Amino acid sequence: MNRTVPRAALAATVVAVLAATTGCGGSDITSGRLEHALGPTFRNLFVLQQTELHGTDNAPSPDTWANCAKGGRASGGSGPGDDWVCLVHWPAPSGITQPVAYEVTVRPTGCYTAQGPATLVGQQWIKGADGHQHTNPLYEFDGCLDTA
Repeated sequence: MNRTVPRAALAATVVAVLAATTGCGGSDITSGRLEHALGPTFRNLFVLQQTELHGTDNAPSPDTWANCAKGGRASGGSGPGDDWVCLVHWPAPSGITQPVAYEVTVRPTGCYTAQGPATLVGQQWIKGADGHQHTNPLYEFDGCLDTA
């Protein structure tokens, strides 16, 4: 009887099980990583928006930050999906820090699309200080988070 066939089958089974369970650890897409990416992206786009609107840089203070959470009970608070909500805290023109809720879709690659409420961030198109229509950078934006 040739015992190499069963051993080869056993070895192949072990390799298959290890390969299948290697990805069973935590997701690389976490609220902390999304917050770290989205907060600075929002700040940079706010600066761009203000420059387009007013011709000057009315940037928020460096303490602009985001708090993100993933919805759904089965999500475990991490992973890709279209059920992320991020509250971006930024100084409003009044000087008071206020949260703006963005609905965020995160793809398995770690790249995301965030869409804000038009009532707070403005419509998709804005009239710039130069009199021309511009895409509002805060209405919807894309970015990627570090999954390493």
